[in-house]
Amino acid sequence: MAGTKVIGKKISGIESQLKKRFRSLEKDLTSLVRKLEKKETEVKKLREKMTSKFVKDVKKKAKTAKKKVAKRLTNIF
Repeated sequence: MAGTKVIGKKISGIESQLKKRFRSLEKDLTSLVRKLEKKETEVKKLREKMTSKFVKDVKKKAKTAKKKVAKRLTNIF
C-alpha cells in the first residue's frame, strides 16, 4: 500500500510539472504568434510603401521625360 502511494505522488508530481511546462509553452507560442502577426503587418506596410514610392518615382520620371521630349520637339520645329 505504501508503495502505491509513493508511486501515485510521483505520478501526480510529474503531471503537475508537465502541466506547468505545457502552459509555459502555450504562452511562448501565443507570444510568438503575436510577434509574427505584428511582423507580417509591418512587412505588408513596408511593401505597400515601397510600391507606392516606386509608382511615384516612375510617374515622376515619365513626366520629366515627357517634358524633355516636348522641349526637344519644339526646338526642332
